[in-house]
Amino acid sequence: MLKVTNTLTGEKETFQPLNPPQVKMYVCGPTVYGDIHIGNARSQVNFDTIRKYLIYAGYQVEYVVNITDVDDKIIKIALDEKRNAKEVAETYINAFFEVMEKLGVQKADLHPKATEYIKEMVELISGLVEKNHAYVVPSNEFGKDVLYDSRSFQPYGKLSGKNLEELMEGARVERNESKRNPTDFVLWKAAKPGEPMWDSPWGKGRPGWHIECSAMARKLLGDTIDIHGGGVDLIFPHHENEIAQCEAYTEKTYVRYWLHNGFIEISGQKMSKSLGNIWKAKDALAEFRPEVLRYFFLSAHYRSGLNYDREILEAAKRGWEEFNLTFQRIEDAMAGPDGNSPMDLLELRLSIDEVEVKFKEAMDDDFNTPQAMAALFDLAREARRVLSQSAQPTAGAKSLLAEALEKLNKLGGLIGITSAQRVSVPKEVEELAQTRIRLKTEKKFKEADEIRAQVLALGFTIEDVKGGQYRILPKK
Repeated sequence: MLKVTNTLTGEKETFQPLNPPQVKMYVCGPTVYGDIHIGNARSQVNFDTIRKYLIYAGYQVEYVVNITDVDDKIIKIALDEKRNAKEVAETYINAFFEVMEKLGVQKADLHPKATEYIKEMVELISGLVEKNHAYVVPSNEFGKDVLYDSRSFQPYGKLSGKNLEELMEGARVERNESKRNPTDFVLWKAAKPGEPMWDSPWGKGRPGWHIECSAMARKLLGDTIDIHGGGVDLIFPHHENEIAQCEAYTEKTYVRYWLHNGFIEISGQKMSKSLGNIWKAKDALAEFRPEVLRYFFLSAHYRSGLNYDREILEAAKRGWEEFNLTFQRIEDAMAGPDGNSPMDLLELRLSIDEVEVKFKEAMDDDFNTPQAMAALFDLAREARRVLSQSAQPTAGAKSLLAEALEKLNKLGGLIGITSAQRVSVPKEVEELAQTRIRLKTEKKFKEADEIRAQVLALGFTIEDVKGGQYRILPKK
């Protein structure tokens, strides 16, 4: 039985969607003013994994990941670079999807853009004004601002666990005279010269950030959705404000289960522009294979923090390489002639029979990917033990190894932990790689490095694997 940790209650709860087997799932996507960093990438990988597992578990998932394509930062970049805001947004939308494809993140059923749902936002804001949950204040010659009245929604703060009175006190130093309360937030902004703008009952303007997700989620998934996900940094104020908007308007539960993934730290420090330690996902992919990054992201529970440095990434690389090599060794053994020497196969048989049960138990426990991966690695290790008994496995061993490979592909594919696709390697490159191994054995490291350079010039790279083995891959 699947259990998930609900941020709203702080408890691990049995997952019961509103209308099973249907699951409506909404995850906050990027604000496209620049290239996404590895924290953004981790969030998308985590929720892609959750979605894939839910489908495996028999649910029919409607999955929405939004794109914020109107924002102060997008507008600033457009003005600074004398470009159209839409052009800036499209540049980084394309960059986002390029990274997602490399990381094996399947596209959502829908990727709504904020600018495509202005009508729905205006309708929602109008309803909040009519219900006295929002108010209109003068702004400029283009129009008026609309603000949400945080005191009008008694449960405000229930997701983050923040007390409204304490929030009021903390916000007084930044008090805006147009606000009734320091914690009120903008639903609609009056336009400024040179900015994108739309017509509304309050004049020309554009939506505030928080209203976007509320309007798109309601339009595409309905008043109540099963899962809403995002990074832990979105709990307050973004997700808190989404609840306030939707539940004040509909008087229904907005989200049944709130799921939030943890931060990524860089060498023990939170990523921030002030520290200059933002690591863009595309830069990480230039250094490490996508499979290694995905392995790294899923090696920690999605709710846990994750420390990102090269030593840890190198360890993740070694772990994935060992897993990947198992696939290749099984495939190579199965392609060879049958052996006839007796082999010990009992533990492999047991491991094959148990792996799916262990995998499912782990994922049913709040999507515990580290434990799910451990189940896969136990099977891979047992397969390697059998392979180590003989260079030519018996027909019976091959049959079991084929079963093991099928399980590893099936279950690994559910979370995106798979082997790299094998490529056709020219004979010349294979011979150079073998020569390099011989030179390294003879401790002729300079000559071995020269061989590596020749292989690179031919469009391939050699990755060393534990145990004196290697793998040939296309050059990035």
